Amino acid sequence: MKKQYVVFGIDRFGASIARTLEQNGCQVIAVDNDSEKIQMIADEVSYAMTADVEDPEAIESLGLKNVDGAIITMVNHMEASIVAAMMCQDLGLKYIVARAKNDMHGRILEKIGVSKVVYPEQEMGERIGRYIAAQDFMDWIALSPDFSLVEVAMPQEWVGRSLVELNLRKKYGFNVVGIKRGSQMIMQFDPNEALEAEDVLFVIGKNRDLEKFQD
Repeated sequence: MKKQYVVFGIDRFGASIARTLEQNGCQVIAVDNDSEKIQMIADEVSYAMTADVEDPEAIESLGLKNVDGAIITMVNHMEASIVAAMMCQDLGLKYIVARAKNDMHGRILEKIGVSKVVYPEQEMGERIGRYIAAQDFMDWIALSPDFSLVEVAMPQEWVGRSLVELNLRKKYGFNVVGIKRGSQMIMQFDPNEALEAEDVLFVIGKNRDLEKFQD
């Protein structure tokens, strides 16, 4: 059975989440008080509904008791975000993700009992900042406050050597989880095989260890 999620707030961020969930095999209920936004996304999700998300009765009338989770994206209407979170809690939804505008908004959502509070603008800013600062990394993706996944262009001194030889875990404290070789992504690789100049390593490690690697 497909998992079903409700997305409250169909701005660009909310619409992107709704489309991605639907494209990945979930049933999505898109809800917004703007009928034009609902019309724009109606053909891309399972259900699209116009409702006043600041009205508890309107949310209750949507019949959301059996959905697997909710994503609340409104940040410019903090009251609507809080009301939606409280109603989702009252309806017994076990998984609620809410977007927060600032720390105070986030703390309120956490006190309500939201499963995960996200700060997408802040997180993207940190990612871009790390990307600009990380001259040795092609990309930096935060997995948690302490761990990240990075793409490492092959250092010249590693070419022709194997991962066993390099012993990156002992030397730098991170683990290689994949190798991109041309258009091929290799997830099951031989650690004794010599690395090639055009290889890109996908590495997971603690942020402090990754930052030391750049020094």
